[in-house]
Amino acid sequence: MNEHWIITDRTKPWTANAERRWHYQKRAAMVSDARQRFFYLAKQAKVPTLTACIITAVPCSKNRRSLADVAACYPTVKAAIDGIVDAGVIPDDDPEHLQAVTFLPTEIAGFDGLRIHILAL
Repeated sequence: MNEHWIITDRTKPWTANAERRWHYQKRAAMVSDARQRFFYLAKQAKVPTLTACIITAVPCSKNRRSLADVAACYPTVKAAIDGIVDAGVIPDDDPEHLQAVTFLPTEIAGFDGLRIHILAL
């Protein structure tokens, strides 16, 4: 069985629809913030350097109101992956090192956030 790690961020992920309406400076700030959070979360979880991995994204919601479409949080997940790369978990998010990204539907978790599962290959 392959090793895996779960990183949970308790900041509500933004969606592709929201991002389309933003000014480019707001988008840049949001990406930078998410990237830094996931850098630190990966370090805190002590995720080691991996040759390759698969990432599964699970948005979390505090209730059933306004559940987003599956994969609507892609922009947040992309920023999270960049933070994981910055943390040295994988050297790059190219196909050699990041072999798949999957999205699961929103989990009712009692909080708004994003859970990232990293599966070592």
